[in-house]
Amino acid sequence: MAAEPLLQVAGLGKRFAGLVAVDDVSFTADRGEIVGLIGPNGAGKTTTFNLVSGRFAPSSGRIRLDGIDIVGLRPDRIVALGLARTFQGTRIFPGLSVEENLRIPLLARAGADERAAAERVREVLAFVGLAALRDSIGGSLAYAHQSLLGIGMALMRRPALLLLDEPFAGMNPAETRAAAAMVRRIRAEGISVLLVEHDVAAVMETCDRIVVLNQGRKIAEGTPGEIHRDPAVIEAYLGADVDA
Repeated sequence: MAAEPLLQVAGLGKRFAGLVAVDDVSFTADRGEIVGLIGPNGAGKTTTFNLVSGRFAPSSGRIRLDGIDIVGLRPDRIVALGLARTFQGTRIFPGLSVEENLRIPLLARAGADERAAAERVREVLAFVGLAALRDSIGGSLAYAHQSLLGIGMALMRRPALLLLDEPFAGMNPAETRAAAAMVRRIRAEGISVLLVEHDVAAVMETCDRIVVLNQGRKIAEGTPGEIHRDPAVIEAYLGADVDA
């Protein structure tokens, strides 16, 4: 029997007054899978992230994480069940050092062992490539490094599912390639990844499967190769410069 997907989203909808931001969206993320969520501006990608992470309550639909219905749960309860996320832009503590930022996610864990915490900080610093900057003040870092620090903070509590909101934004091509390789290493660590990203080339290279939204609705789902050739996706998002 096939294992149940780690994340199951079914019939998800969100309305803000008269605006339908997400309309009957369904998809899954399997264990050890990288799923991309793409689409034009205003497609509903970030709203979907906010629904899955508990920041917004859905108007309709069902969300299950590791078999548990998480609709209506507070974000901190969802985090405790194994979800972590980053945000558009950076959400670090700019006046704290890199190491201090990484320790913040552990503060909510009662009775955290200092030796284990220090070891986890060392592991994550090495994983995201910021070991040489551990004593630097977060707000002094280049934007790309602040983005990596945000990912590191999300990894500190070893989530089962990591939501990455535009992880490659503001990065040059070399930084993007390095960050994409890091996302694949996250998957290799057994963490499932759901990411929103506008860099289509990076999404195509990084993701196992891609879900495409347009005007709040899912218009396609498939492997990168299938999405690259999908006429509806080309018309709505990828454009004529894609070699179909």
